[in-house]
Amino acid sequence: MFQRLGVRPENLAHLDRIEGLVRTRFAVPTNELVLVTEDPGLVPGHPPLLTTVRFWIAGERFRLRFFKSAAEVDMTDLPVAWLLRALVDDGEPDCC
Repeated sequence: MFQRLGVRPENLAHLDRIEGLVRTRFAVPTNELVLVTEDPGLVPGHPPLLTTVRFWIAGERFRLRFFKSAAEVDMTDLPVAWLLRALVDDGEPDCC
């Protein structure tokens, strides 16, 4: 089991909730890893908090980024399941 470091205790429930939403939407098996983080928006023009989700399915890595705090993320923010291929995280840096 992993321990979350540097997380505000009041935010743990939101991170767990987002993990559950991602597992449900994309059918991520329980033996696969889902990482949810809330980070400060350090890039000028970005909101003060960003939420990032990385998850694996059958050894392939996927990434989602929400330009809002974890408390604000809900199921309507997740793309539809058939867009999973568009979420592949190939390690290339992106604009954000």
